[in-house]
Amino acid sequence: MFRSSVLWILGLIGLVFVIPHSASAQNEADVAMQFFRQGGTYCFRLAPEGTNLSEETAWTVMMLTSASNRHNEFRIRSMDPGSSGLSGGALKNVGLTITAIWRRDGLRDEFFERFSMAIAGGILRARVVTVSLPRLAEMKERDRAELYLKFADKGTKVDFSKVADLTADQFMEYQSYLPD
Repeated sequence: MFRSSVLWILGLIGLVFVIPHSASAQNEADVAMQFFRQGGTYCFRLAPEGTNLSEETAWTVMMLTSASNRHNEFRIRSMDPGSSGLSGGALKNVGLTITAIWRRDGLRDEFFERFSMAIAGGILRARVVTVSLPRLAEMKERDRAELYLKFADKGTKVDFSKVADLTADQFMEYQSYLPD
């Protein structure tokens, strides 16, 4: 009797530790993948690691979303909920979670692998455009940086309709890039 009671208590203790752990086992990559599968979109500027963004004479802008989301115009530096149903604080939290992925190499590697597999499977898509405004190359770095801030702060839309979706291999080429 005593032995079965002890085993029952140990089993209960095990459930107390295992159930919450498995329920909270989602990492940032899981959250991001779920958001994109549900049709959410993230549009952002990115550059190779170590690049001084104010030195760039053309801006590289990426869009990540589901294959079912056929929209091609998104505001730069924005999270678009698409059909995910997220709004307000929940959308902001997902945005913070997704941007956190780039800060941790192992997590970024995991995310890129999973996203590229989803591209290959026709579930997700990514597109990249280069934005080069007139006289951008001739501007001083400070002026270039200020122009970009105005461009981003105005919520300028970026059109991805004239570029094809990236293949899984093309997407992986951006793994060493960092978002603005």
